[in-house]
Amino acid sequence: MKNLSLKICLVIAALFGSVGVVFASDLPKCPSSGYFHNCFGTYTWSDGDKYVGEWKDDKTNGQGTYTYANGNKFVGEYKDGKRNGQGTFTWASGDKYVGEYRNGKRTGQGTFTWADGEKYVGEWKDDKSHGQGTYTYVSGDKYVGEYRDGKKNGQGTYIFADGAKDVGEFRDGKLNGYAIQYSPNGSILKEGIWKDDEFQYAQKISPPVPQVKTPTQDDKIISASSGSGFAVSSDGYVITNHHVIDGCEKVVVHTKGKKLPVTIVTYDPQNDLALLKGNFSPKTVFPLSNNRPELLQDVYVAGFPFGDKFSTSVKVTKGIISSLTGLGNNFSNIQIDAALQSGNSGGPILDDFGNVIGVAVSKLDAKYMFEEFGVIPENTNFGIKSNVVRSILDSNSVDSPSANKRPISKSQLGEMISSGTYYISCWMTMAQIEKMKTKKVMFEGFD
Repeated sequence: MKNLSLKICLVIAALFGSVGVVFASDLPKCPSSGYFHNCFGTYTWSDGDKYVGEWKDDKTNGQGTYTYANGNKFVGEYKDGKRNGQGTFTWASGDKYVGEYRNGKRTGQGTFTWADGEKYVGEWKDDKSHGQGTYTYVSGDKYVGEYRDGKKNGQGTYIFADGAKDVGEFRDGKLNGYAIQYSPNGSILKEGIWKDDEFQYAQKISPPVPQVKTPTQDDKIISASSGSGFAVSSDGYVITNHHVIDGCEKVVVHTKGKKLPVTIVTYDPQNDLALLKGNFSPKTVFPLSNNRPELLQDVYVAGFPFGDKFSTSVKVTKGIISSLTGLGNNFSNIQIDAALQSGNSGGPILDDFGNVIGVAVSKLDAKYMFEEFGVIPENTNFGIKSNVVRSILDSNSVDSPSANKRPISKSQLGEMISSGTYYISCWMTMAQIEKMKTKKVMFEGFD
């Protein structure tokens, strides 16, 4: 009867979703006292704090619930006595954090909701917002962009409740550097240099109008380099890497045998992303994944390695997610073992659902690694996480389709890739090519 009662209680708890309940694991029950190792048990401290969950080497390790005497509560994963992995921390004040932890601190992707209704969704490091994120204020204002050490820092967009917005560089939580201030109707109010939220002087970064002169061979615009890109909206918005379009006089999207000039809407050099806009309706639009990338997850990378000199058809490689961070603990990136080559940059990294989980961006430099470490790296490539892509779309009011919730067939995925992935060419003058040679991989022969 006791076992039956226990089962009934567990079913009721599961149905009604009791918050903070930790269900017994497959581990044996811990002793009433002494050394807790590979067991499930309860410990209450003299100050009133209480932990119910899994233990290892006399430390909290695994799933557990820690209830503090002051009313705070954490439900989630532990490792070596510290919060580590996914968890939910609820404060007695009503504040709440749901997301990733590392070494006891909020680090990785997470959502913090304050009791007054304000919310931050994005990346964290050492308990502070750090990386790409979105902060929504009670007033209706919203900031979408980069953070560092808990403050707005880097490229970002602050959208006021009335529709006005500031787009530009932030530092220490304030506008510092070049920025544009827009009125609610979209007209430009101020464009120039700011310091600590104060406008300093006007300055336009838009390209100068070229002077009319007799054209020479050096002035001729030619196809100099290439990359890949993919459609993110039904009205012609395309995502690629910033380094693909950096320094280009003209950018062209190639689709169905047509060459479509596109406009550079905005770019993010730090995260190496660019948003393009063309006057066309894509046959396929890729949705962005709502799920966090997972270690060992299968991925497919689409693009045009080596440009159209190799062949004009899209190429696909398959692999797994090897790491959830990039070089130097770059939390905006993932590491993959799917092959990447010059020309793959800007192409989509897709999951089995046909959702974009990242954007192909780079691979380890073989020459540098050999000179520094004596080895040639294999299958060490990187992509930009889809949540970073979402930030640049949100900043420019671009609506992308809802994520697919079910796996699709390989034939469906192949069709999506073929019709929604684009070859992108960068056109320059010879003078620009000489200037950019050290930054971009140029074609060996020019048309």
